[in-house]
Amino acid sequence: MGKIVALGGGRFDNGEMYEVACHITEKTGKKHPYMVFLPTAGADDIAGDEYILSTFSSLGCVTDVLFLLHDITDKSVIDYKLSNADIIYVGGGNLELLMDTLKKTGADKLLHEAFDRGCVLCGASSGAMCWFNRGYDDCGPEHSFVFVDCLGILPYTNCPHYQSENWQTFAQAVKTQEYSGIACDNGAAICFDDGVWYTVSGNEDGDCYFYDAEKDFAVTNLNEFPDALIQL
Repeated sequence: MGKIVALGGGRFDNGEMYEVACHITEKTGKKHPYMVFLPTAGADDIAGDEYILSTFSSLGCVTDVLFLLHDITDKSVIDYKLSNADIIYVGGGNLELLMDTLKKTGADKLLHEAFDRGCVLCGASSGAMCWFNRGYDDCGPEHSFVFVDCLGILPYTNCPHYQSENWQTFAQAVKTQEYSGIACDNGAAICFDDGVWYTVSGNEDGDCYFYDAEKDFAVTNLNEFPDALIQL
């Protein structure tokens, strides 16, 4: 079974997420894992993402980029990169654009297959939400928040950037959903490995929170009460 590291957000240019990148790389069990970066949610614009690639490269990864929105990217390229990747890192941006493109290109099925074969799936913001049943993103009209159906590899509804007041509207919005919710601050990640949940954080810390639908969406700070993760 695969491994997922879903980051609420965080910076690579100042080294904040270096330890998390180390954790992701170590999960592959390889000295030089093949890491594929998907900038799809950012409309395939990789400006500013160079530090993500350079961080993983510094850890021994062979890094590559998959442009799903480019007309010149044919199915054979998509199949090859996603089928051979040891790490698939999905960047942030517009969650609806990301999900629509994954379905249009067939990458959604390949990501499910990657999980099944043990690939480490990861990403921040939209690149974190996409692995869950649903994500809470500000990709609605005039940057309004909406719930977006995602890949459903992991249960629950996910919200990133939870240290921000705007994103904390998730606390009320999730009560309209049938799923429990997980919210992560920048610098924090909720992780899943072969049925086990746990949290990791960068060098500027950050918390993860669980909103339990079976308990009227009562909230638990998973960093302060890690035993609660056993119940997820």
